[in-house]
Amino acid sequence: MKPGGILMKNVTLDYRLYHDRAVSLRDTMLNLFNRRTRVEKFRALDDVSVKIDPGESLAIIGSNGAGKSTTLKILAGIYRPTSGTAASSGRIASLLDLGVGFHPDLTGEENLMLNGAMLGLGRNDMKKLVPEIADFAQLSRFMDTPVKYYSNGMFMRLGFSLATAVNPDILLIDEVLAVGDVEFQEKCYRRIWDFRKMGKTIIFVSHDLEAVSKLCARAIWLHEGKVKMDGNTEDTLSGYLESMQKRHTYTTATPKEWGTREIWFESVRLKNSNGIPTRTFGKGESIIVETVIKSRSATPVDNVVFGFSIHRADGEVIIGTNNLEMNQSLICIDGSLNSSIEIILDIEEPGTYILGLALTDPEAGMDYHWQEYFYPITLIEERKYPPLRLSRAVWKQE
Repeated sequence: MKPGGILMKNVTLDYRLYHDRAVSLRDTMLNLFNRRTRVEKFRALDDVSVKIDPGESLAIIGSNGAGKSTTLKILAGIYRPTSGTAASSGRIASLLDLGVGFHPDLTGEENLMLNGAMLGLGRNDMKKLVPEIADFAQLSRFMDTPVKYYSNGMFMRLGFSLATAVNPDILLIDEVLAVGDVEFQEKCYRRIWDFRKMGKTIIFVSHDLEAVSKLCARAIWLHEGKVKMDGNTEDTLSGYLESMQKRHTYTTATPKEWGTREIWFESVRLKNSNGIPTRTFGKGESIIVETVIKSRSATPVDNVVFGFSIHRADGEVIIGTNNLEMNQSLICIDGSLNSSIEIILDIEEPGTYILGLALTDPEAGMDYHWQEYFYPITLIEERKYPPLRLSRAVWKQE
């Protein structure tokens, strides 16, 4: 196999899940003799076969728990398959958990030398690389400082710089490109592009489908540990997004409404950033929730908490917050009030979700008006231009 090549053949990996009812040290010791611990097997990968040629840029996509990170950890040699074989050729750099293997009491330079030795690089080779790594990570002034004093951003920048400076044949990337500020993120992407131009093999796991489409020519869609689709990136992304849309189109959560109705939502309207009424929102667009809130009280009602929640179609809560939690002004209602929320989301997983609203007074233990699972919304990635291309159109007359 040439350097940069990867072959996985009928790879299966089972995790052991331990269900231990022990809640104290005494219970734990008793379990050693009474065997009350129940062990369950969970299949993370199921008969996966993939061949990757040297120089390919491959993305692995799929929902949470599909087996994406597990695949990378097998390729990196962290996990051993339960059955099947996984082989690769050449030096591998893993961007899985940046900074793993750094000793907190060692300086930045000492950690680089130690990790270089573990990657098979000689002392002289690493001495030459240290200035380059420090400069790329913007840490030249801090290389003689123990890394336990580094901020999270400094720690991650050093890890990325090290992993990409050792001239690997294979680069494994798992959701770690959001390191540092925007300028440094751009440097990260440029370096990965340089790896691609140099003919290095890149395996990229990410929920950022736009980054996937830019970086990778081929994509594998994993679903419940199996290869659902393997092909060019555009076709695989289309199949994945279509499946996500179908899965979230039908809402299984039943709308619920309750409360005293002393204060209530008389009307609710959803708009986009341009003020256009819609239930579909793209990447970077604000969700504007405009409401008219009415009160039955003869006097103004103060300290009303206005909250919202976003659920998956099956009712699972993804986000839930309110003006009190966000340290913003509570609302006061005197008869009628026009109030709005601007919601800005990072869309990691496009699909259909459900928005809920609530008016409460937690201190008084009062639920004025709840509308749960009430407003379906569709979140999409950025629009492509042109979105369609005409291949053929034929008019016929009988």
